[in-house]
Amino acid sequence: MKVALPVWQGRVSSVFDFAHKLLVIEFEEGREKDRQEIVLVEQSGPNRAAMLKQLGVRVLICGAISRPLAEMINGSGIQVLPFVSGPTEQIINAYETGRLSKPQYILPGFWPGARRGFRRCRGWKGGRG
Repeated sequence: MKVALPVWQGRVSSVFDFAHKLLVIEFEEGREKDRQEIVLVEQSGPNRAAMLKQLGVRVLICGAISRPLAEMINGSGIQVLPFVSGPTEQIINAYETGRLSKPQYILPGFWPGARRGFRRCRGWKGGRG
């Protein structure tokens, strides 16, 4: 299974719509098998959604994301876990251990119910599964 995170200076990028780099991690049997960093050129929302699908990404963990782009990505069968903030390696570990919904990983400025709207889209659970 592949998980993608937009990254900037060792942290989850604050807005996916404008991110310049994407870290794609492949997990096999619960362990990291491979990772690659992809440079994102100026791309429209539909192109970003198509690229994630083409890469075989199943989960996108990101900071803020526009609702239209989130819906496009969800519509292509990719789970979006939005409003996440923190150092990349900490976020990956929190995802692997099911702790991504903890308060320390919430993007500053978002209210407690912000993620609720995305639950209707793809079942936000705060971690794998």
